[in-house]
Amino acid sequence: MDRRRSAPPLRHALMGLLAAGGFITPAVAQRTGENAVTSADDAFGTSVGNETIGLYSTDEVRGFSPVAAGNIRIDGLYMGGIVIGNQRIQSGSTVRVGLSAQGYAFPAPTGIVELSVRPVGTDPVLSSVLYAGQNQNGIDLDAQLPINKQLGIAAGISFNQYIDFPGGDQARYLDIGIAPAWRPREGTEVRAYFGLQDAPIDRSTPFTFVEGTELPPHLPNRFHGQRWAAWKNRFTTMGVFGHTSFDQWRLSGGLFRHVVDSERSYNTLYVNAHGDGSARYIVNIHPPRLTEQNAGEIRLSRQFDEGPRHHVVHLSARGGIRTGDFGGEAVVDFGPAIVGEVPPEFPEPDVVFGEETNDKARQYGGGIAYHGRWPGVGEFSVGIQKVRYKKTISPPGETEIVTRAEPWLWNSTLAVNVLKGVVAYASYTKGLEDSGVAPEIAVNRSEAPPALLTSQRDIGLRYAFGPMRLVVGAFDVRKPYFNLDPNLVYTQLGTVRHRGLEISLSGEPVKGLSLVTGAVLMKPRVTGQAVDLGLVGKMPVGQAERSATAYVDYVLPFFPDLSINLGIQHLGKRAGSVDNLLTVPGRTLVNAGGRYRFEIMKAPASLRLQVTNLFDDYAWNVTGGGGFRRVFPRRANLTLSVDF
Repeated sequence: MDRRRSAPPLRHALMGLLAAGGFITPAVAQRTGENAVTSADDAFGTSVGNETIGLYSTDEVRGFSPVAAGNIRIDGLYMGGIVIGNQRIQSGSTVRVGLSAQGYAFPAPTGIVELSVRPVGTDPVLSSVLYAGQNQNGIDLDAQLPINKQLGIAAGISFNQYIDFPGGDQARYLDIGIAPAWRPREGTEVRAYFGLQDAPIDRSTPFTFVEGTELPPHLPNRFHGQRWAAWKNRFTTMGVFGHTSFDQWRLSGGLFRHVVDSERSYNTLYVNAHGDGSARYIVNIHPPRLTEQNAGEIRLSRQFDEGPRHHVVHLSARGGIRTGDFGGEAVVDFGPAIVGEVPPEFPEPDVVFGEETNDKARQYGGGIAYHGRWPGVGEFSVGIQKVRYKKTISPPGETEIVTRAEPWLWNSTLAVNVLKGVVAYASYTKGLEDSGVAPEIAVNRSEAPPALLTSQRDIGLRYAFGPMRLVVGAFDVRKPYFNLDPNLVYTQLGTVRHRGLEISLSGEPVKGLSLVTGAVLMKPRVTGQAVDLGLVGKMPVGQAERSATAYVDYVLPFFPDLSINLGIQHLGKRAGSVDNLLTVPGRTLVNAGGRYRFEIMKAPASLRLQVTNLFDDYAWNVTGGGGFRRVFPRRANLTLSVDF
């Protein structure tokens, strides 16, 4: 179907508004063309618009957090642990592991997440997305406004309300974003962005912390939190990044900032929960908090060729700083409760907050890296960095606690073309990452441990045959293991090692059929004195030994405007407690839906119906700190996208 026909009245009006910029070219599909399955190169993790598929995500790669590891990138540049999040700016993300991560200078363990900013394009486009369903209602409006050949703007606004039926979680979000682009000449581009997310209401159901060896009863199909315990947050994100090339040199750099302003924040907990449902009902009420993250990198690269061989040398300086407060919260115990029953609506308590402790972490470094590529033969890279890390914890009225680290970090990768279509690869990476904070259930809740020295080893094969791509790789990631000890103190319990095999098969085996499937077979293990003494188990909490996904999108040959999709997500059993005496059963969730492409006044449109957890399986998620939350029940949602 030809989607570049004469402009309908609505699009004609938009063209008229932009006529001063000299735009007369009709729009091509933008939001209507978003499809994570057809966009994915592999099964390791792809996000496009509001669709996310894959084995991994921004929150978890190989059992660890790439955000905590500082492995977020944009245009290849270091963003530390900053994730833009605001979809009026961020158009998607891709998880890079194994061979796909080898093209990055100065990689770190726990994979790399590459973010993408909404493009400006060459044509004016106004995209609208309407949401209607059991858990989301709202609208997105996104515009691409090229002003001339050098300058353009992407901008958007959205308002969405999220409701988890039947659990009753509620949240309202207003998102605003703008992302201009400047291309003064060929080889030079500068992007900037500013975004604001306002969440005046974010109300969620409790976490459940289990005591004993039995899972708690099923949670009620009604909201079982406290309606006054609604978070009020504002997220501000901004940045500027770009690159320019001259002769054989390339200069690139970026500065990024992210601020979380929590005017109100709460954590509702069932603690000491038993198999019969008996527990205590607690609400942690936090004072207003402000968390700020800043990161940036400047990089100078020199490219040169030697016959068929291509060489690049990078010089880089990068760093980041994160500041925030912890402590001072009021812990309100509302007494005995039964998990599985709706608790009463308690009156909001009048609390007095204690003094807070300031936590500041700085990490700066410089390095040199080399990447060489010989077409038809292989690639090799090596890099070394000197990093300076300093964490300062400032308790009120007490002496500051300062932790320092100044390690040398290095990485090396090798990829060899062994046969036609077959590439073998291997890599080794050392890293330093800021640690998380103790969970709400800990005696030392919110306390921040020192930095973690980490390492990662990779080896594998990639085989491209026809339209298909097969990746089989093995990995070994090692980090210090922090969790709750038997006395509920968040401390280092040993070393955690995740060894595993990851498999991805993707492509279009039959015309119109897009397939993305993969699996991870992992052996997560904790070692150390606490394990030897029997204080903790060998399995880290919340980590499964196997997971698998399969996604299919099929365009019906007899009705090409209609496609159907199917997604299957399997997660194996996991340890639900530090002593490994509680086991969380595995689960398999099925999602299904369809997408119908048509036109509204000659404008491309897409209507998508998606049903998640099709068979309404009751299952548990469990955090690394041992908190249980219910997997979302079956939900049906309808999305209408139109590009004017």
